[in-house]
Amino acid sequence: MSHRRLILFLSDVEGNLTALRQTLKRVCEAVDLPTPEVKWVETPPEGLAEAGWHAAELELPPAPGRKARKSEQPFLEEQLDAMTQALAQDFRDRALGVFVDREHSYARTCVSGPGRPSKAVEGEVLDVLRQAARWLDVETGLLAKLFGGGNTARNLLAAAVDFGNEGTRTPPPAPPEPDEDDRFVEAKLAQAKVYMDQYLNQRK
Repeated sequence: MSHRRLILFLSDVEGNLTALRQTLKRVCEAVDLPTPEVKWVETPPEGLAEAGWHAAELELPPAPGRKARKSEQPFLEEQLDAMTQALAQDFRDRALGVFVDREHSYARTCVSGPGRPSKAVEGEVLDVLRQAARWLDVETGLLAKLFGGGNTARNLLAAAVDFGNEGTRTPPPAPPEPDEDDRFVEAKLAQAKVYMDQYLNQRK
């Protein structure tokens, strides 16, 4: 699984990929970007359809190097907000996008509704997936499976259990020896637990 994924969540689109491509083409042409390939996510996690969402993944070009990043050329993932706003307008329903770069522990999510200002959150992958799950009204663990892969997914699922995420009752199998990314996530979780303990002690 790629370290970088961009998935759009659409409400009640009835499999209309043609209309989706037309909207994306308009957004990309406005910033002089080629229209990406888009396809429905194969075997989406159970619970996504029940919540009324369809997931479409955009094919991202290879990650740009440092020199390319310093240029003024726009990148597809930077158009996430514009994409969700255009989709909400064209489909006249809510649209949400999530971009995850697991290699750099970065993610961004944006939700838009017709006639409403969009909302966006960016930062650590776990924090962003939690917010996206709230907007989608699904479990955090569901998005962890969709975006995580391997040890990262297990860490995200474990975090969902630690924080009492609904529906995720049993912890996942213990991951192998933690790597640098795993240790970083564990440190963040430990810090969050300290804050939670302090908060609970103050309420007593």
